[in-house]
Amino acid sequence: MCVVAAVATALNVLVKLPCTLPTPDGVPRGAFVSRLGCWSDVAALWNSRDLAGHVFPYVTGSTLGDGTVEYPTLTGVWVWLTALPVGSARGFLLVTGIVAAVLAVVVTLLLARVAGRRAWIWAATPPLALYAVYNWDLLAVVCTVAGLVAMVRPPSTWSTTTRYTVAGIAFGLGGAFKLWPLMFLAPLAIAALLDRDAPLAVRVRRTAASLGGGVGVVLAANVPFVLVNLPGWLSVFTFQAARPIGPSTLSIWYYGLLPWSADVRGPFQQTMGTLSTAATALGIVAVLTVTVVLALRRGTTPWLQSAAALLAVYMVCNKVASPQYVLWLLPFFVVLRVGGWWIAAYLVADVCAVVGFFRNSFYAAVGVGTDTWAYQAMTVGIWGRAALLVALVVVFFRTTSAGLPGPSGRTTRTTAGPPGRGTTPARATIPAPDGAAAPDPDRSAVPDPDGSAVLSGARRPDDGRTGAAGSTG
Repeated sequence: MCVVAAVATALNVLVKLPCTLPTPDGVPRGAFVSRLGCWSDVAALWNSRDLAGHVFPYVTGSTLGDGTVEYPTLTGVWVWLTALPVGSARGFLLVTGIVAAVLAVVVTLLLARVAGRRAWIWAATPPLALYAVYNWDLLAVVCTVAGLVAMVRPPSTWSTTTRYTVAGIAFGLGGAFKLWPLMFLAPLAIAALLDRDAPLAVRVRRTAASLGGGVGVVLAANVPFVLVNLPGWLSVFTFQAARPIGPSTLSIWYYGLLPWSADVRGPFQQTMGTLSTAATALGIVAVLTVTVVLALRRGTTPWLQSAAALLAVYMVCNKVASPQYVLWLLPFFVVLRVGGWWIAAYLVADVCAVVGFFRNSFYAAVGVGTDTWAYQAMTVGIWGRAALLVALVVVFFRTTSAGLPGPSGRTTRTTAGPPGRGTTPARATIPAPDGAAAPDPDRSAVPDPDGSAVLSGARRPDDGRTGAAGSTG
């Protein structure tokens, strides 16, 4: 499984390498890049942000460039560090690819710990081979998955407060790389406070620990840059706010509001930005409202399902829908028992969108126009992804976690057994909540109406919720 993930990452590096070479004579750069589909932000930003100068980011100047990239501070520092050993875009892409392969393997191991062989969904499907070095999204993905593992499959010696603290820190660290993991602090805090598995004082303490851990990491990663050079730090947010919604965003706002959206410098851009922001905010509020209602009704919070639904809302409503965003979603397909048809449909739509986009861009660069199969494939992909993301918001709330705790507070996952012998259940003991008695292993389990297992005659354990668990992209 790990070998497959590493090979997929290496394939993506090989696909992207041609874009580090000079364009052949007589060939427009746009036609060269789109024909090969070798665009990568990693290689492109080497030149456009002057990464070859090896200037420490954010501390000088008030605009992007001179080493400052359009991403949160930890990504900028990471980019600077990985650029130090090299002196060319090609070398930078190779170093980034090596790091990406390591990150992909780490994510694979973490997902296998939670969901066993379902981790193949991460390791062996197209996204890694298509997007591993498209950008630096794997940094945020590994932090997100670490947070999920801290809640779903923690070491047996960890208390619930420790689990919530570590998960909060992981999501905060992910937010310091790419802002979207910060969303997950909200359902995590709701679970910490509303799960009726411990006295109120314990619940308040772990809520403060989860939020404090996440916010603390973000502050630690940003405040020094704010104090040293506020304009340089703000340049990231200024750039993202002013970024036009153009055809390369693959956004429903651009393609759904044509022809008004075609003018990327016109006043309608502000209208689309407002619509995108409002839709995202309303979607997030709706998901969190449902989360609170379910938590109050059941006594346990489907926080993992809520986190996945928040991500789906963000991806469909955001003004940018970059291709590599599927890497964000893929771990949730692993840790939640989403049906294979849903996963396959989304991945097919994603491939249609990205292949259609690059081929359509090539046809446009050579003067063929947009009345082609590529434009139709891109359109099907863009709207297929959007429709599936809306549906997945509901689907996520109706699924259970692949690491769902079973009787006696133990988490059951499925691992591949010997050929011809099916599967073998793997168990890991989940600690009892702070201040609560450990469940009696001799007590029988009965099904709960929401699909989870509860102990007969006993309060549901802390991890017994239906599921134990965007961007400046």
